[in-house]
Amino acid sequence: MHGTIIKKISRLGANLCLHPKYIPRYAVQSVIGRKSPTELELPWFAYGAIDFLEEFLEPHMTVCEYGSGGSTIFFAQRCKRVFSIEDNLQWFNLISSRLHTKAIHNVTLELCPFDFKNPAGFEHSEYLHAIPNEVMDVIVVDGTEESTPVRPICFAKAESRINKNGIIIVDDSWRYPEIRRCHTANRCLTFKSVGPARFGVTSTDIFFY
Repeated sequence: MHGTIIKKISRLGANLCLHPKYIPRYAVQSVIGRKSPTELELPWFAYGAIDFLEEFLEPHMTVCEYGSGGSTIFFAQRCKRVFSIEDNLQWFNLISSRLHTKAIHNVTLELCPFDFKNPAGFEHSEYLHAIPNEVMDVIVVDGTEESTPVRPICFAKAESRINKNGIIIVDDSWRYPEIRRCHTANRCLTFKSVGPARFGVTSTDIFFY
């Protein structure tokens, strides 16, 4: 979230006081034994959102995500099928290797390079339109983000593919107030807290359809 280092530290302390149950996890995953979300096999979301997903996800569900990572493994271990769209070749190779090592076979990882520093034409990009032409139970809007945000465009595309009773997840949602204002969901929950392998507080929004 925006602010000086002092403000971020103050926000972190206040949030941990508000959610003391996250302190042990945060200490182990982000301070003492810091690992990447991929190593932890967790989404880079607020802890509240991760806890919600642990209860919400079911083995029959299908998932699509803009941006791969620890979330890819997390969803693959809990759902029927995962379709992940990745723009970064190095990250694509890292996740592919991780999936191979763990013998995970229910993930389709699609490499769709795009120069997010020059987002002109993103509306027509392979990355945006790589989402399967079918309804999905869970869609994650995450991935690479530069100074010109494209997640609202991905979110609009996701709304055209979400199943009835499905959810769309938007990470770092504090950056995108326009998504909270303009959506067709029945309701939205915002989870604001610390999360695995990150310094400071973030927010993750979940939209219910």
